[in-house]
Amino acid sequence: MDFEDDIYSSYFMNKENSGGMGSPSGIDFQNCRTFVGFLKLFYNATKKFSGSLYVTANTFFEEVFVIQENISHLGKSQNHLLKNMATKMESKFDKYWGKGDKMNHLLYVAVVLDLRKKLRFLKFCFSEIYGNEVADVMVELVRGSLVKLYDYYSCVDSPNVQVPSGSERTHIEGESIGCSDPNAMVNSRFDRFLEVEQSIGCSDKIDKYLAKNCECRRGDVKFEILGWWKANSNRYQVLSKLARDVLAVPVSTIASESAFSTGGSILDPFRSSFSPLVV
Repeated sequence: MDFEDDIYSSYFMNKENSGGMGSPSGIDFQNCRTFVGFLKLFYNATKKFSGSLYVTANTFFEEVFVIQENISHLGKSQNHLLKNMATKMESKFDKYWGKGDKMNHLLYVAVVLDLRKKLRFLKFCFSEIYGNEVADVMVELVRGSLVKLYDYYSCVDSPNVQVPSGSERTHIEGESIGCSDPNAMVNSRFDRFLEVEQSIGCSDKIDKYLAKNCECRRGDVKFEILGWWKANSNRYQVLSKLARDVLAVPVSTIASESAFSTGGSILDPFRSSFSPLVV
């Protein structure tokens, strides 16, 4: 453009003469490519967080981990411009998140309630960035928060499963005697027994969930995590209610803010000054 566009070259020449920067060089464009690749991480994270038709709470920590790793990587760059930028960003990152201890624990619980990640993903991320010692401490803190939440939900909203009384038991036994398929009746009673067993022992139930292998669904783009918890609500009666509430929290208000911003084209400035109560 320096050779082909006179206005372009004269614009930057005037800038340079008045103490500004000249036209961009090859190094500038190379830096630009690096910046674009790095800023794309923030762009993708913002797009993912601002979704309103899918769950976002369980995606937060993974995106933050990816950004943190890239900032750390750029901090070791030979390019002084990128290194200075990364160093400033790293200090700002530490100010807000610390070593993960300043983050709201509900965001970690949301990760644990994602059956594709659970506690193993948290342990992996923490150990990669801060080492095994910090990872062990943080995993125990998150597990403790999950147990406290489970205890609370068990007390407030305990499953409506009761052991059949004597008369009900007699009725069931009477049904099984004349039943055409006694095995089916036994299985039905066994299911009831399992439901009762599942509602007893909170930490035991959490351990059972965490002990199972993470379900790998990398290729399943249409996987709906709330749908899975709804389908498995019989197996995890208390945990499913906890998951429903925690995962339903949107991790960002961008979607709702953008919806409100369209009001400017409908309402004039005099009518768009809502009172705090209306807002």
